[in-house]
Amino acid sequence: MRPARTALLSVFVFAWATSLCLGSASPAEAQKKGGTLTIVRPTDPVSLDPQLETTAPGAWVYFNMLEPLLTMDEKMQIKPALALSYEILSPTKVRFKLRPGVKFHDGTPLNAAAVKFTFDRALRGTPPARWASLAGSLSGAEVVDELTVDVMTREPYGPILRTLAMYCTGIVSPTAVQKMGPDFSRAPVGTGPFKFVEWKTNTHVILERNADYWGDKAPLDRVIFKVVPEEGARMIALQTGDADMVLLPAPAQLASLKRDSKYIVHEVVGGRVVFAGMHAGFAPLDDVRVRTALLHAVDRKAILENILEGSAVPARGVLAPSVFGFKDMQLDKLYPFDRAKARALLAQAGWTPGPDGVVQKSGQKLSLSWLAARGRYPKDGEITEAIQAMFKEVGVEAKVQFLEWATVFTQFRAATLNQHMFTLGWVTSNADADYSLYALFHSKQVPPTGWNTSRYANPRVDALVEQARRSLNQTEREKLYGEVQDILAKEMVWIPVYNTKEIVVTRASVKGFTVHPVEYNLWLGKVWLDK
Repeated sequence: MRPARTALLSVFVFAWATSLCLGSASPAEAQKKGGTLTIVRPTDPVSLDPQLETTAPGAWVYFNMLEPLLTMDEKMQIKPALALSYEILSPTKVRFKLRPGVKFHDGTPLNAAAVKFTFDRALRGTPPARWASLAGSLSGAEVVDELTVDVMTREPYGPILRTLAMYCTGIVSPTAVQKMGPDFSRAPVGTGPFKFVEWKTNTHVILERNADYWGDKAPLDRVIFKVVPEEGARMIALQTGDADMVLLPAPAQLASLKRDSKYIVHEVVGGRVVFAGMHAGFAPLDDVRVRTALLHAVDRKAILENILEGSAVPARGVLAPSVFGFKDMQLDKLYPFDRAKARALLAQAGWTPGPDGVVQKSGQKLSLSWLAARGRYPKDGEITEAIQAMFKEVGVEAKVQFLEWATVFTQFRAATLNQHMFTLGWVTSNADADYSLYALFHSKQVPPTGWNTSRYANPRVDALVEQARRSLNQTEREKLYGEVQDILAKEMVWIPVYNTKEIVVTRASVKGFTVHPVEYNLWLGKVWLDK
């Protein structure tokens, strides 16, 4: 126990030093003030309140209005945000000193009571916040004095600091929440460099500079997030000057844009894995031989080359390599594209070709229902259709239902999922394996509690992720997560397709922007326009 405690304390000392370092103002760039940044993106938010929305369409917006205690920079290092410093008092308690003089957009003060209110609302609300299931054993906060707050966990929790640096843990104004009620979800009030102006559903969200921001004021006057579902239309908007920034740009145009001085392609390998999910509790996908056959049926290399065209890299497992605890699951070696192997595994499971080419068993066709959206992830619709066609080649019928993202998301979060397959992406927002392996594969994390949309259940995996979560020894945690991924590799409930590159294209006049490995962290506080 002693070595683990020592390791934890050393993290604290490093973070304290970082905090002091960030307290020094860096030299200002030759910025121009003012102007409106217009961003085009494919989908509208579900909500602008992290209590209800943890996906990118909402997070892209509220990340600039609501600030957490800590944050993570582009190198995934923890940095102070609303917390000026912290001290680890015990394995289950961290004390934070808040920045003095910070005010919410409604003029009320940021204080320890607001932090406690935010965590109480998230962890004990009815229902709890959607991010609560991603917060491990975080149990709440206690007010020490006006600017001092203790954050507690139910048990020793290795990833506590990274969890508090998640994009969705922003502190909200208690006064605004109580005054606005349900309307808060459409017009949140935080402390960030931008504040809410207007949201017209499926059209746009407008933010404006917070003139009372505690840090460096945002150079931009306004930001407009426009909804433009069609990829081609987003790219035309960029080229005509109707947009300054494109989220989820067309992969086929990236090469030419990189050669054109009028544009800048911002690119970094991200933390998201996009996959075709399988419902392991739904026959016939409760048979691992059928699931394995489907993995062999998919030519991932062809998808990467022909559909994603260099805009992503092959997924090497259920986690991205940048995540602590990642282990290469050797998918290409375990599940090479091999239609003969796929057909043989289906035959072992009792599925034999019928007169129309679709395999059948006891007179029933192997027909899979499939829920998907278009435009939520790069080329998600095209990839779904490609896999559907690949399944057909081995005698498996897939019936895909494409719905808008908000509807798909609602079905994913329901207690019952009546679909065999689904297209989904998952980003490990705090860069710690606990965030994903616990929430996605623990048997008690089925929605709406957690995110185990595959309804996967294995007692050994449950025990391993619980042990790793409690451990404060990083070496031990890494070993435990490695074993979890070894088990998952043998019982795959995903067909991992690609690991994202986070790519944002701007006009060359957009300055001060840095793309973040976590898609949600679209920080606009330093962006300015050279016009």
